[in-house]
Amino acid sequence: MKINTRTKHLAAVAIAPLLLASSSQAAFVITAVVDGDLSGGNPKAVILQATTSVSDLSVWGLGSANNGGGSDGIEFTFPAGTASAGDTFVITGNPVSQDFFANNFVQNFTILSNGAANINGDDAIELFSDGNVVDIFGDINTDGSGEDWEYKDGFAQRLGGGPQAFDLANYSVNNGAFDGMTEQEHVAVFAGAGFTAVPEPSSVLLLGLAGLGLLRRRR
Repeated sequence: MKINTRTKHLAAVAIAPLLLASSSQAAFVITAVVDGDLSGGNPKAVILQATTSVSDLSVWGLGSANNGGGSDGIEFTFPAGTASAGDTFVITGNPVSQDFFANNFVQNFTILSNGAANINGDDAIELFSDGNVVDIFGDINTDGSGEDWEYKDGFAQRLGGGPQAFDLANYSVNNGAFDGMTEQEHVAVFAGAGFTAVPEPSSVLLLGLAGLGLLRRRR
């Protein structure tokens, strides 16, 4: 599958210090899963973070278990490269979701796009290293509809704990959090979770006009 990448610059997500403090031996953890409520149920994404330096990204992979159908194995493999502790990767499920993160946020994260992250709120996620499952969100053998871990039209964000068998206590699950929201309201939710939103053009224009007025007053 074709992999699209884009990198933005700024601080990592706010949950980074908590995750880096975990006693996990795995170099990556699942930090969030996202199922938005814009057209097509977008944005859809799985967010991962490196807890230590990674010398070979290509040994890492991702898979989604749809509707309780069990593991589909590795559906996405990271491109060759390296990562440093704290680096954040947003795996988006489709081009629309990729554009949502690329256009709305200024942040130090890398965007990768692959159908493995084209998830719904009842799908579980598996993270692989060298072909072995090292972290899971949800139950791969259970349709998440009506379960405590369901994140339909919402998201689940990791609170702590290292990679292991799925433990709901390690996550804040926000089922329905995006219901009926506009794109800018979606952006505001992510901003509240630590992402830095790109200022709207009107805001940038107002700031520019204010600066111009100040400059003229000083002359």
